[in-house]
This record gives sequence, C-alpha cells and structure tokens, in this order.
Amino acid sequence: MIAGLTAAFITVTLPATPAAAAVEDHFHIATSTSTAWPEKSVTVDCPPGQIVWGFGALTIGGAGQVALTAIFPNETLTSVTATAHARGGWQGLWAVQARATCWPPGNTALVRVFGDGGAVADVSCPGQKKVYASGFQVTAKLGDAYAAAVVPESDMSGVTVGAGGATGLGTRAFALCGRVNLPEIYIYRRTETTVPVDPGTSTDALAPPMEHSPTGWSWVTGAGASSTAPGMFIDALGPVPRLDAGLARMSRDSSAPLMSLDDGGDEMSTWGTCIGSWY
Repeated sequence: MIAGLTAAFITVTLPATPAAAAVEDHFHIATSTSTAWPEKSVTVDCPPGQIVWGFGALTIGGAGQVALTAIFPNETLTSVTATAHARGGWQGLWAVQARATCWPPGNTALVRVFGDGGAVADVSCPGQKKVYASGFQVTAKLGDAYAAAVVPESDMSGVTVGAGGATGLGTRAFALCGRVNLPEIYIYRRTETTVPVDPGTSTDALAPPMEHSPTGWSWVTGAGASSTAPGMFIDALGPVPRLDAGLARMSRDSSAPLMSLDDGGDEMSTWGTCIGSWY
C-alpha cells in the first residue's frame, strides 16, 4: 500500500492540561506576497524551543482558481511549508499562507511519516500512534495537478491522499503522528461535517471538535477534505486559530461546468483530527 515511508522521531513531553485561552498564541502563520506569479511557496517557522503539533494552509484571493499543491512539516518538525499553483492560466493576484500550531516539547513522541503513490497515496502511523494532522505533496508531468482528497482514517491510524487534474501524477501523503495513550488520559477522535456542494465556485465547511468533559480540553490539530463532485480541488485545509474546528475549502476545476441550483446531489466532507483529555 505504501511505496515509500520515512520518519523523523521527536521525543517530546506534552504540557499538563494546556490553557485554552492561550491557544491562539501557539498558532503561527506566514503569507507569501500577493502577485500574479503562477507558483508560490511559503514556510512558517515555530518559535525557538517549540515544534509542530498541527498544520494547514490556504490560498488568499485567486477567485477559486488557485489550488494547494503541498502542505507538510519539515523533518525536524520546526516548520511547515505550503505551495500553490494558479490553474488554467489564471493571472489575477493571489497569495498562499502556511499555518503551524507550535508547542514546547512534550512526551507525545511526534513523528512525520509519508507514503508515495501515483494518483493515490497512503501512509500509516507507526506503532500505536494516531494522526494529529494530514498533509500532501502533488506533482505532475503535464497539466494542473491538485489534491482532490485528503482523508484521515476513521480510527486516525493513517491518511489517504487523492490527486487529479494532470497526467503523470506523483502524490505523497503526509501524516504527523503521535502517542495518545498517556497518563493524562489523552483521547483522539475524527469528527466530520458534510455539506452540499455550492453551485458556484467554492464550498467550505468546518469540522467540530470532539465532545469532552467541562474540566477537559479538546484541540483540532488537523483536517481533511473530499467531495463527490468531480473536478474539485483543495485550496484551504487545516485547523482554525483557536483549534476548535477543522477548516476545508474546495473549489471547482475551471474546466468543469458550474452547477445550477437544482442539480443537487453532490457533497463535500470536512474532517477534523482531534486530541484532548477528559480532565
């Protein structure tokens, strides 16, 4: 199932019961310049002494004609890189933003793994680790490659990435994996929201956090997205700044006809990968 698998192990110690009010202080972004250049890449760094716990990216501007082509942390989990591509010769202004949730080292033994494939790639977390965040990298020999699906497994044991829009596709699925069976009773869950595909250009949705006790806490550290409508690509994916939802946005391939309001039937699903505690 996995053509290639590599891992960089980071031994970390999770802080005891983080303060929810301070979560936004650990959410970091870097945004590229807004130009008409067809390819852009940007990297966000964690502050010194902190590592990546979750990540995402989004395009800004682009009128739904710019696809994310990569979101992944570096091997040492100190930064996150995002790349994007303007599709179909679109020449308006746009930018790409990389997002990273960073926290001081803890004891979750976080690890980055990836698996390679063609139009589809899979990766599994090693051992008993669970997915904290999902990423991808899509390349092609010809055409406008895009990520069409990033799906964390229901038990958060791995990630599947599907790509489209080009020939000669090369797809890499990334997973940020960590321990959850800790003395602090850390728990995990994949949440989901499914919405109708908008008849216009783009559709977005938020996946909620998991339920937990009033004295516990819950973070959404990663996200996934997929649609039953053909020709849709991901242009936003990842947790929101307060880590209380997973965001996904998918737009329509410029070569695909726009739907009319009465077409109906097609849906987009957004997943959140959540970690937390009961107390």
